[in-house]
Amino acid sequence: MKILILGAGGFVGSNLVEHLVAEGKHEIVGVDISDEKLAGVDGSSFEFVKADVSQSNGLLENLIAETDVVADLIAYANPSIYIESPLDVIRLNFIENVKTVQLCVDHGKRLFQYSTSEVYGKPSGDAYVEDASDLVVGPINRQRWVYASSKQLLERVIHAHGLRGDLDYTIVRPFNFVGPRFDYLVPAGTTGGPRAFSHFMSALLTGGPIYLVDGGGQRRSFTHIDDASMAFSVLLEHPEAGNRAFNVGNPANDTSIRELVSLMMEIYEELTGERPANELVEIAGEEFYGAGYEDTNRVVPDISAIRSLGWEPQHDLETTFRETMRSYLGATVGSAIG
Repeated sequence: MKILILGAGGFVGSNLVEHLVAEGKHEIVGVDISDEKLAGVDGSSFEFVKADVSQSNGLLENLIAETDVVADLIAYANPSIYIESPLDVIRLNFIENVKTVQLCVDHGKRLFQYSTSEVYGKPSGDAYVEDASDLVVGPINRQRWVYASSKQLLERVIHAHGLRGDLDYTIVRPFNFVGPRFDYLVPAGTTGGPRAFSHFMSALLTGGPIYLVDGGGQRRSFTHIDDASMAFSVLLEHPEAGNRAFNVGNPANDTSIRELVSLMMEIYEELTGERPANELVEIAGEEFYGAGYEDTNRVVPDISAIRSLGWEPQHDLETTFRETMRSYLGATVGSAIG
């Protein structure tokens, strides 16, 4: 089988490519604007195409026409961008991705669309269930929800094609994937920017302040990237279970952001022998990210659907973060942050 991975140079994409190349079952074509995170990933079954498919006339259609399965991971996934550039988020996360959906329809290709757990928005039950939970987001002037809304509308377009019978698809809703190659770190003391791990790891490496947005009481369920990559393989092997969304997460790894900071500080001391002395600073969400920010105290994912196909997460919370942090500790501060 030939698999096209759009966004192969990102965190999820690069780990997925490495996983599939190691399996050795398929021919893989990866596309992205950078292959930096694919360093060391090589094999006769893997081809990388360096390109911005939104700017390359005809390239995307040719690639899709020549493949069997398309995995679309292209997205902006950064809260600061949601706040500062909501139109760019809509353009990339919805408009550009709809073009991929239409090309899969035109050429009869199976689509794996990576969405987000954020489509659920604010809690509406004890656990997020794919085909039962309400999708509730904040008001228009809280543009932080533009990411969730763009992804949700994309899912609805895909579902509508499935109802019409002209698209075979699987929607993946990731719950906080973490692992090696996760994010680029940021200068100590930076506000906004990438996800919590990047800020916390940067602070531990440099001794800078650790910001707890809105006190750090928000809860997240973290998933090891290796478990996430294996989930793709399981879903790929079960096309009969397609034309629906699947939560991919680890309910057992539920923790608050404040508790995560404590865990990362313990792991840092374990791995380096140095006791962190970072200052914990509570900061309002709008001060950290900008006006229009809002967050949610998420509940855990229900993963019954993908469990029924034989997938089960294997990495506990401590192992997940120990392996992720170890991948950064081999670099010097100067090379790790930029």
